[in-house]
Amino acid sequence: MDDWLLYIMILAAIGIGWLLGSRDITKKSKPPGAKYYNGLNYLLSEEPDRAVAIFIEDLEVNQETLETHLALGGLLRRRGELEKAVIVHENILTQAQLGKDTMLKVKLELARDYLLAGILDRAEELSLMLSEEDGETRQEGRKITLEIYEQEREWQQAIEVAQLLAVGADSEKYEKVISHYYCEIAEELLDSGKIESAREAIREAIGHSPVNARASLIHGKIDIAEGRYPDAVTALTRIKDQEPVYVPESLELLISAFEKSDMSRQELREYLEACLEVVPSISVVLTLASSMREEIGDEATAKYIAEHLKKNPTIRGLTRLVDMHVDNTSGIARQNLTILRSFAEALVADKPAYRCQSCGSEGKKMFWHCAVCKNWATIKPIFGLEGE
Repeated sequence: MDDWLLYIMILAAIGIGWLLGSRDITKKSKPPGAKYYNGLNYLLSEEPDRAVAIFIEDLEVNQETLETHLALGGLLRRRGELEKAVIVHENILTQAQLGKDTMLKVKLELARDYLLAGILDRAEELSLMLSEEDGETRQEGRKITLEIYEQEREWQQAIEVAQLLAVGADSEKYEKVISHYYCEIAEELLDSGKIESAREAIREAIGHSPVNARASLIHGKIDIAEGRYPDAVTALTRIKDQEPVYVPESLELLISAFEKSDMSRQELREYLEACLEVVPSISVVLTLASSMREEIGDEATAKYIAEHLKKNPTIRGLTRLVDMHVDNTSGIARQNLTILRSFAEALVADKPAYRCQSCGSEGKKMFWHCAVCKNWATIKPIFGLEGE
């Protein structure tokens, strides 16, 4: 569909170029519509590159044709034809005698081309220049600059730009983004063994967004690294009240902190039961079942899991239930259960575990930043038969 749209647009543009050119008496020496038919031949021969070249060469850039040039450049960029999009937008800047506002609009488009093409030095130079302008151009230039710093993982510079964007209706949105930048800094510092600096960064993250579950998760990691296990439990259990959908991401750390603290298993169970009232996660069910298994035995544990599966069936829960029965059977029954488990595992082997709530992109690993739509904390576990 995009290919046909591109062909139609180029064809129309070449036609416009011929119509405009036909008004010029100096062009009467050429056969009427020659370039139009040449462009048509290139399109029919599936040579859109040469058709684009004719379009750029023949259609003068002015107020009447500007939107056609911009529309073609935008379409090329959406199709991933970034080099051609750059050519179209650079052509406007080199040929047009247009007003300042129009030229700024074109420069914004060119900066986006450079960004998507990975020409980050040119994109940064242009976006920083645009950030010095007034009004909407300044904000859009800063947004492009921010995305550049994200790609380069220049978190401190990203924070400075995001603070400039965190005004008015966008304040809450960018405060949340800044919180994640500090989380990125904290994780890098923690990986480098700079625990106290990581703690300072996570304090900043919490200050910018107190409901950021990721900040509590990293806070728990920092406390565990310092052997402050009760503090880690406190940090990790906050997630239930912040963003309960992320409770499954905290369970491994939480169990570790509970086991190394003097807190009772009963406290852990009460917390997990409270989580289930908020989010029906199979990970929480299985963690709870595991903590009870030693006391109540396999049969009662299997019954507990089965009761949950009646309300919220999941393949992960089924495989765990099969495992428990396999441990207590033998012969043909054991073989059949093993086959059943293999089938269940195969059903979810290639299924995504996470989905971005903003753009719908899916994956098997948890990321806090969506690589597709560039939003933060929009990727969440998938719930349902094949997920949580």
